[in-house]
Amino acid sequence: MVEFALVLPLLLLVLIGVVQFALVHHAQNVATTAAQEGARLGAAEDGDAVAAEARTLDVLRSGLGGVGDGFAVTAEDSDEWITVTTTGGYPLIIPWLANQTISIDAAAEMRKEGFRSGP
Repeated sequence: MVEFALVLPLLLLVLIGVVQFALVHHAQNVATTAAQEGARLGAAEDGDAVAAEARTLDVLRSGLGGVGDGFAVTAEDSDEWITVTTTGGYPLIIPWLANQTISIDAAAEMRKEGFRSGP
C-alpha cells in the first residue's frame, strides 16, 4: 500500500502527459486537414479565397469544437496557386498549467484547376 501511494502521483502525471500528447497530435492533424480541405476547395475551378477560408473554419470547428473558433485562417490567392494557413493555440489539460496553450500551425498549397488551351 505504501509503494502504491508513492508511485500513484508519478503514474497519474505520466497518464496526463500521454493524454495531452494525444490531444495535441489530434489538433495538429485536424488543422492540417482543415488547411488541405480549404486549399482544395479554393483551387477548384469556381473556388476562391473566401470559400477556402470558410471551409477551413468549418473543418476546424467540426474537429476541435469551440477551440476551432480561436484559430486564425488566411487564404492567399495567386494566378496559379492558392495557399491556406491556419494558426491557433490548443489549451493544456494539465491542472497547474491550465492557462497555457500549445501553438498549432498548418499550411497547404494547391495548384488551381482550370482548362488550359494549347499544346
